[in-house]
Amino acid sequence: MMFRVFGLVMLAVVFVAPANAQEREGDYLYKVSTVRAATGKLEPLLEWAAEIKASDYYKDAGGQFPFMMRHSQGDQWDLMIISPMESWTAYHSKNATKRRNKAAEKHGALLAKGDGLFAFDEDHFAYGPPLSELTREYSENGFYHIEMFKAAPGKAAELTEQRRMENAYLAATGQTTNMIFTRAAGSDVDVFTIGFHESLKSFAADAPATPEEKEQAAKDAGFKDRSDISFYLRSLLSDHHDTLAVKVE
Repeated sequence: MMFRVFGLVMLAVVFVAPANAQEREGDYLYKVSTVRAATGKLEPLLEWAAEIKASDYYKDAGGQFPFMMRHSQGDQWDLMIISPMESWTAYHSKNATKRRNKAAEKHGALLAKGDGLFAFDEDHFAYGPPLSELTREYSENGFYHIEMFKAAPGKAAELTEQRRMENAYLAATGQTTNMIFTRAAGSDVDVFTIGFHESLKSFAADAPATPEEKEQAAKDAGFKDRSDISFYLRSLLSDHHDTLAVKVE
């Protein structure tokens, strides 16, 4: 632990944060729903989502069509649906609530088509990067690496810091950094991250850095060495799930 504290102090002194570090996390509120389709209902579920997108429902409700990601391999859900809320106050204001209620009433028949299409769904509320940044990353990339973490007791803050340290390492070695989301309410996921990639090929590409450069980058980021990145993360977790996903247009 002494090394860990010392490493973080040195990091503050010598590490130059990537220019977009402030864009990797933030205090914008999102509702994150994970959905598993009922047996044989995935295609109808996707068709229903497309029908809602083509309608005026979200326009009438005062929002935008949510960011939707479809499971490729990994976790047990079929869709992750990320809906912008901005803040508790903004979302639950009198005017915003009235507008959503009117939209739900107007498009009631369309919304009711979703009955019977879900086998499981769970809501999670999280603070994350600015909406403009999430919108840009989602529009420019079609392949996503999603990691969902449940912290060991008392380790949630340290887990968030580990994700920042890993971003520092990724940036220093020329790799894609992850957007960091921290729990506000809902499910028991404390932190989740999303890496935005153009494709599976770009996700799987090796870092453009030598082994020596990677080792030094890990130490500069506050880890004991490169292998410690994984070991340290595991020491902070009670559970975690990885998912590869693709965009739902």
